[in-house]
Amino acid sequence: MATDLGNVIEEIQSKLDIAEIVGSYIPLRRAGRNFKACCPFHNEKTPSFVVSPAKQIYHCFGCGAGGDTISFVMKHENIDFMEALNILAEKVGVKIPRFKGSSNGKSRSSASTLHRINEFAANYYNALLIGSSKANNARKYLVKRTLNADIVSKFKLGFASGEWDSFLKFAKAKGVSAVTLEKAGLVITGKENSFYDRFRNRIIFPIFDLRSKVVAFGGRVLDDALPKYMNSPETDAYVKGKHLYGLNFAIDQIKATDYIIIVEGYLDLIIPYQSGIKNIAATLGTALTVEQIRLIKRFTNNVVIIFDADEAGEAASLRGLDLLVSEGLFVKIATLPRGQDPDDYVCKNGKDGFLKIIQGADNLFDYKLKLLLKKFNPTQSEDKTKISNEMLPTIKRVENSVLRADYISRLSKALFVTEDALNDELSKIKLDYSYLGEARKANKQNFDIRPAEKIITGLMVEDPDIAQKVREELRHDDFNSQEIRDIVTVIYRLLDENKIPNAARVIHNLNDDHLSHVICEALSETENFIDREKSFKDCILRIKRDNMICKRVKLTGLIKEAEQHGDDTRLMGLIRQLDMLKSERV
Repeated sequence: MATDLGNVIEEIQSKLDIAEIVGSYIPLRRAGRNFKACCPFHNEKTPSFVVSPAKQIYHCFGCGAGGDTISFVMKHENIDFMEALNILAEKVGVKIPRFKGSSNGKSRSSASTLHRINEFAANYYNALLIGSSKANNARKYLVKRTLNADIVSKFKLGFASGEWDSFLKFAKAKGVSAVTLEKAGLVITGKENSFYDRFRNRIIFPIFDLRSKVVAFGGRVLDDALPKYMNSPETDAYVKGKHLYGLNFAIDQIKATDYIIIVEGYLDLIIPYQSGIKNIAATLGTALTVEQIRLIKRFTNNVVIIFDADEAGEAASLRGLDLLVSEGLFVKIATLPRGQDPDDYVCKNGKDGFLKIIQGADNLFDYKLKLLLKKFNPTQSEDKTKISNEMLPTIKRVENSVLRADYISRLSKALFVTEDALNDELSKIKLDYSYLGEARKANKQNFDIRPAEKIITGLMVEDPDIAQKVREELRHDDFNSQEIRDIVTVIYRLLDENKIPNAARVIHNLNDDHLSHVICEALSETENFIDREKSFKDCILRIKRDNMICKRVKLTGLIKEAEQHGDDTRLMGLIRQLDMLKSERV
C-alpha cells in the first residue's frame, strides 16, 4: 500500500492508459504508434493533437498544449490537481488516503474549497425550501409551476430568506469565515468591512458542473423586484460561459438520442426534464460560448436550439449560432408560438407536443433564409445584398463542400442571382476567429532553445541510459536555456532516486505547463530518430562547441573592454584564459 502521495501518484500513473483516458473525452484515431485528434483546447480543422501511449503524454502542435494524463484531465475538466487525481484513482481502483501534506507542495486548491462551500450552501438553501415556514410562498410558486418533490430534490432547488444575513450567520456558526463566503460569491462586502447575503428572498437554483459538483447559484425573485434573476459572480470554481445548466443530468440521454436541446433558463429546462425530455441543457440567458460548444461536442454533434417567435427574429441571435457551425455541429432551430417559453409550452401541450416542435425544427440555413425572406424583398437589389450578407458567412463556415454547394445553389434560386456571383462574394469573406485566439496565445510560447539542447532533452526522457550518459558529459550550467536547465535538474534528481526519468514522471515532477510543452516539443523532435546513440553524441559535441564559442566571444569582448580602460593586469589574465580555451579540444 502506498504510504505517501508521491507513491500513490506513481501507482495511479502506472495503471493509466493515456489513450483510453483521453479517448473517453474526445474521439481518437490511430496514426501509427500514436493517436490523433482535433485539439479540444483550440479550434482546428486538421488534427494536430497527438496522444502517445508509449510516452504516456499528449501534445498539440497547433496551440502547444501538452502534458500527461493528469494534466489533461485537469485542463479538460477545468479542475485542480487533487480533483483530477481522485477521478483517475477511481478509474483504476486506487484508494487515496488522507494526507496531512502532499509532495511538491500540492494541496487542495481554492476551487476545491469553494466546491465544498457551495455544497454546504446548497444543502442549507434546500433545507430551508423544504422545511421552513419562511419558504411558504416559494413552495406555492413551485407548485403553481407544476414542479414535483422529486424534481426539487434532483436539482437541489432551494430558498434564500429575505433577511440580510441569515445564511451568513448560519455559515459563521458552522465555522465558515465571511471572507471564504465572499470568495464563493455567496456574500457581498458592505460598508466598514461588513458582509451580507448575496441571495435574499429568492428561489435558488444550484449550478452543477459535469461531475455534479455545485459551482455556482442562480436566484429568482418571487415578486416583481429587479433584477428578476441573479447569478453568482465568477470564482475559482465557476467561470461564466464554461458550464451549461443541467448538462450533468442530461449526458446519458444525449448519448442515447444523439442530439441535445438547448433552452435559455432554469425552468425552461426543468419543466421539460420533469416531463421526460432529458436530453436538454440551458445557457442561462447568454449566447453559446466556444467552451460550452466543446462541452456539447463531447456527447453529440447535433443541436436543436429553442427560440420563441419574438427572439427568433433577432439577427444577432442567429449570427451567434454560426459559431456552432464553425465547430462542426449540425444545428436546427425550433420555434415556439409567440410569447411562450418551453416550460409554458410543455405545461399546456405535454411531452408529445413539445417533441413535435423539436421534430419540425429547420436546419440553420433554411431557418435563417426563411426569416430573411420574410423581412426583405429578394427582387430588390439592396435587399438581395442584405440577405446574402447574412447568409454567406453561415455558408462559409460549413466545412462539407457538397453541402456548401447545395446551399449556394438554393440561395441562388431564392435571390434570383447566379451561383458564380454568390461564390465570388463567398470568396471575399474573411471569417473572424479572434474568439479562438486566446487559448492559442496562452499556450503558444516562443522558446529560445538551441536545437541540440532540445533534442538531447527528448533523448533523455526517452532513454534512462542516455540520461545517465548526458549527466556524465554535461554539467547543469552547460545548458544555455533556463527551461532545459529546469528539466535537467528534475531528470538528474530522479536518477539519484533510482527512478526512470520518463516523460510522464518528469512532467508530473515539474508541474509547469510551459515546461511540459518544452518536453513535448523535444520528444516530437526525436520521434523518428533511428540512430539515437549517434544523435546523442552529436548533440553533446554541438553543445560543447557552442559553449566554447560563446566563452571565446565573451572573453574577446572583455579583452577589448580591458584594453579601452587601460587595465593591463586584468588584460593579461583574460588573454591567458583565452589562450587556455583555444588549446582545449572538443
